Amino acid sequence: MKLVIRQDLACSSCGSHHVVKSGKSAGRQKYLCRDCGKYFLADASYHHHSRKLREEALRLYANGMNMRAIARTLSVPLGTVFTWIKR
Repeated sequence: MKLVIRQDLACSSCGSHHVVKSGKSAGRQKYLCRDCGKYFLADASYHHHSRKLREEALRLYANGMNMRAIARTLSVPLGTVFTWIKR
């Protein structure tokens, strides 16, 4: 299979431009990243948070702050904080 490099589209997980079309989901084009193997939608909006912000959330949690307070303090969704701590 030919390796496709798309400068107009980057993987939402690793940022690579080595992506190929991989079908549709609910009428929206899906793509497969050839570098990390993740599937993603081109028109989805992903909000990536910095490593520093994630580490700050983990530090606050380790110091006894609850997840809801961390989410309010760092202005991120509660589900995001939960995912960071679960990982």
